[in-house]
Amino acid sequence: MAEQYSFFNSKDHDRVYNARHWADYFYPLFKSGVFNGGLAVTANDNMTATIAPGYAWIDGYAYHLTEPLTVDLETASGNMNRIDNIVVQLDLSNRWIKALTVTGNYYSGAATAKEPEITATIHDLIIARVNVEAGTTAITQDMIEDTRMNDELCGWVCGAVQQISFAQITAQFDAFFAAYKADVTAEYAAYLQNIASLETQAQTRYDSMDEEFTAYEQQQKAAFEAWVESIKNILDGNAAGNLLLLINEKMQKATVGAAGGVAYLEIEDGLNLALAGFTACDTTFNTDGTITQTDKIGNVKTTTFVSKQKINEEYVLASGDRYTKTTTFGSNGITERIVKNE
Repeated sequence: MAEQYSFFNSKDHDRVYNARHWADYFYPLFKSGVFNGGLAVTANDNMTATIAPGYAWIDGYAYHLTEPLTVDLETASGNMNRIDNIVVQLDLSNRWIKALTVTGNYYSGAATAKEPEITATIHDLIIARVNVEAGTTAITQDMIEDTRMNDELCGWVCGAVQQISFAQITAQFDAFFAAYKADVTAEYAAYLQNIASLETQAQTRYDSMDEEFTAYEQQQKAAFEAWVESIKNILDGNAAGNLLLLINEKMQKATVGAAGGVAYLEIEDGLNLALAGFTACDTTFNTDGTITQTDKIGNVKTTTFVSKQKINEEYVLASGDRYTKTTTFGSNGITERIVKNE
């Protein structure tokens, strides 16, 4: 029939009505959904959830839950994820409206929730969705998404109320924020622990380098004192004169030069190495553990601590010549070798 109308008194049973006519009468007055504040879903810290009392309206048919109702969720998979829907379902074939759980499909990655079932005889209102990840043994409140305010899934029945309470929405957000805060706090604690570990490692390395420097200084001092002792018996009474002649012989090979406005002596390489003691130089402690020293005329010495038993010192003179001095600390003493690099 193209035109339908209701309700009129019957005469000789010419006006007969049923539940469908009654539902059609109210259908345009209220949209399908949940009445204000009703049917909130809460976790029980096990594989169940509880629906609070309240009213729902589906296609002109009324639903009233008078006391809390607990619904079960299937046991979680050990390696698959799913999202379950908790619905209020109108079933015209069975002539009832019930709250129940619709188990979601299983996914190896992120799960996708099912859409509400809406057919000629079935109409679902999804009042909550539950994220059941692999291995879940208990549902907590942060796993439950309140969907009552989502018009595409459920929605509020607004025609018969003056205002909507968002207390349940606030509770849902508070549960989410508490879980988020706990995660951030744990990550920050781990970050601080990592920083403390790095500080400890840096201090340990610094202490080790300091010990190596001290040991190297003591070894060099001992070597020098041993050398002095070794030449005591070599020098005769004219030792001072012999040393002066040796110095003069070397100095005869010296010429005057300049670099960067600074005057200096160009001396035979062997003596230059000896005099390039870097008494006035810039020292850089490099991040790779090496030490670089540069004097005012451009002579550069780079010290590398190869191991606890070996130190390499590379000299790059302003003239471009390069030398490498290797110092080895053995059980029987100290060995030093100087070679000219090609």
